[in-house]
This record gives sequence, C-alpha cells and structure tokens, in this order.
Amino acid sequence: MTFKEAVDFLYVKRGETKIKLGLERITQLCELIGNPQNTFKSVHITGTNGKGSVTKALTDIFIGQGYTVGIYTSPHLMSVRERIRVNNRNISENDFVRILEEMLPSIEEMDAMPGNMSPSFFEIMTAMAFKYFAEKKVRFGMIEVGMGGRFDATNVLNSDVSVITTIQRDHMKILGETPEEIAFEKAGIIKNNNYVVLGDISESSKGVILRKAASVQSAKVFQFNKDYRFENPRYTLNWNTMDYYGLGFNLKDLSYKANGTYQPHNITVALAAAECLAQKNSVSLNEEKLRASMKQFYWEGRFEILEYKGKKIVLEGAHNEDGAKVFAKTVGIYMPLNRKVAMIGILNDKDYLHMADYLSKLFEKTIITRVPSERSNDPKDVYDTFKNLGTKNISFENDFEIAFEKLLSESADYYFISGSLYLVGAIRALIMGVKGP
Repeated sequence: MTFKEAVDFLYVKRGETKIKLGLERITQLCELIGNPQNTFKSVHITGTNGKGSVTKALTDIFIGQGYTVGIYTSPHLMSVRERIRVNNRNISENDFVRILEEMLPSIEEMDAMPGNMSPSFFEIMTAMAFKYFAEKKVRFGMIEVGMGGRFDATNVLNSDVSVITTIQRDHMKILGETPEEIAFEKAGIIKNNNYVVLGDISESSKGVILRKAASVQSAKVFQFNKDYRFENPRYTLNWNTMDYYGLGFNLKDLSYKANGTYQPHNITVALAAAECLAQKNSVSLNEEKLRASMKQFYWEGRFEILEYKGKKIVLEGAHNEDGAKVFAKTVGIYMPLNRKVAMIGILNDKDYLHMADYLSKLFEKTIITRVPSERSNDPKDVYDTFKNLGTKNISFENDFEIAFEKLLSESADYYFISGSLYLVGAIRALIMGVKGP
C-alpha cells in the first residue's frame, strides 16, 4: 500500500466527513490492537473554540521540559499526517502506511461484525494515533476532541486531566441547540479522579459541567478567573505578553508568539492544565524552560502571518460566530489603521448569518469563495448574506485559487484568509508549495 492508497482508503472508503458518534466501535478497535491508549498519560481537551491552541501550547510546554509528547488534533490544514505528531513532528508517510496496514485485519474483522460496527475515518485515525504514540513511548499525550466529547472517538481515553475551553453554539444539529445541551456533551469527557480545567464559560453552562464533575469519583475542578487567571495582556504582532497567576506558578511578563486577543485565555488554560498534569504525575515544571517554550508558541492557521509574493497574508480559521466575533476584535487591536482585504469562505452548515455580522464591515474589499470541502454547498448563500448586510466592495468567485489571485491583485497592507480552516489549509498549502494529502 502506498501513502496515496492509504489516504484514499481512509477518505473514500471510510468517508472523511461521515460522522459516527458512539464509543462502541473505537472501544472494540482499540481492544483489537492492544489498547494503546492506556500506555501514556494524557490531557483530553474539548471546547467550542480554543481547543487546538490549548492542545498545541500544552505540547510545547512538556516538550520544553524534556518529555516525549504525542499530539492528536483535527482537522488538519495541509496534510492528514499533521493530525498525528510526536514532539511536533508529523508521522511519516511510511509509518502512516505501516500502522494502517497492521490495523487492517482488525478493521476488516469489525467490518464483518453485525450491527453498525464498521469503523469510521475518524475512529481509525484516532486508533492509529494511539498506536503510534504507544510505539514511540510518549510520556504524555495531548488529545483534542473531534466533536463534542461524550460520544467522540477520543473519549475511549482515561485521561489525567480534562479541559473544557469554551462553550458556544456550534454543530448544533449534533450537539444540541442550547449552550447547556452542548455543555452536557462536552462534560462527557470528565472521568473519575480527573483534574478538570474550565475556561471562560457562562454560569449556566458551567453549572451543567460542575454537576457532571460532582457525579464522578474524586474530580477536582479548577475554574478560570477563580483558581487561575491572566492579567495585563499586551499585543504586538508575533510578540505578545501577559501576566499569569496560576495554581502554583505566577509568571509576570510571559511572552509568546501566537497572535490574537483570544490567545491569553487559551494560554492561561493550557498553563493551568500543565500544572494539573505535572501535579497528577509528580513531575516538576522548570520556569525557565517553560518561558522559553512559550516564547516560540504559535498555532498554524490562527492569526498566522506569512509572506507570499512580497505580501503579508493573515490566515485565521475563525469558523463560527464566537470565532468571528473575537477575530473582528483582534483585527481592530493589531491593525486598526491598515488597509485590509479578505477572502472569506464559510461552510453552509455553519452559522454564517451571525458570522457575517462581525466580518462584513472589517475589510476594504471582500471576496467570497467556495470552501474546498465536501461539506461546502452553495457559497452563493454566503455571498448573498454578506451583500445584504451592506458589505462594501464585495465580489464572488467560486474557485478559491482564482479568488486568491484576485485578492493579491488588490492594493493592501494585509491580505486575510478566513471563515473556514479548510480554506485556510488550502491556501497555506498553496503558499508552502505542499501538494497531496
């Protein structure tokens, strides 16, 4: 099997976008391959926004402390191999193929079972990650939930620390219409003897989570702005600073590379989770090494600035209402007087009406385009929504590569790509010259 054949097997035969919630298949698959998820200590991270940044910050912190760390995230931007990393290095094509081939007998055995036991794309990817981490003998795994939590494939973990970053409305058709219903699904990752780290969450949603924590054995809960916090954030492109007051650490003037007004919260949540993981496993965190790790911390596709053809491209994967709201605030703080143009693509299953409320007035020129994803239906709906809100100097181009060329032909200080991580990933791949899955 070649790498392309392996990817085709997963994407086509297993259906990348087909969602199968429930733990019966992943539990069976992990048992058939030896339960590799039990070979390492883990932090399990969910939340509507910020979970990717928190996962990556945690990874950087513990790599900086000298540990071997596995990180599992989704979706990927440029290559499916990004989803499975050890010490921030993507799994190789050879290891990707080998591990899938080793799992094929177990997958085929499940395909033959009665009932809906054929494992999905995401379930196979999750099991592959756990198997790879076990092989690499990672000390810690930083595992991002794919969707929700309670029935997500990653929830086969018995984690040391459970993190819930934020609760907003997203994936409502699957997770529920209200924040409280969504909170219930995300609280499903809380396990016995967990340390539970809660980000900035409304009181009504928090109540749902706290009731879940109280229902399991010996869960210890740490809340943002109660048990830990940040103060005095200072924003400069690619060089940001804040003060962290945590469970044991107090870090004045902590510097980090990641841009965005949302990052102080994400980093603060990650630091609190790092303190919990260290305490749970009786390891110490060296402050000097921690500061050095955070200076280099950033997360691809989240207010990431790249140079391309002499132009400054800003990649921001804001993909729901709250993400768009914070994105608009971030643009206003970093670039209030600069000329800005944007290419925006939003999936039709997202709340693009409310996203447009925040994004429609930000730019001197806006090009609406199709997101390169099977989940993209008619992007003209998104265009009509923006136009009806009075967006000035707006146009539509169905082909995202042509739209990008048109965007670059404009005169501006910054060129934004936003609305979907799938669009951001496609443009990032184009900029980096990356081809293939």
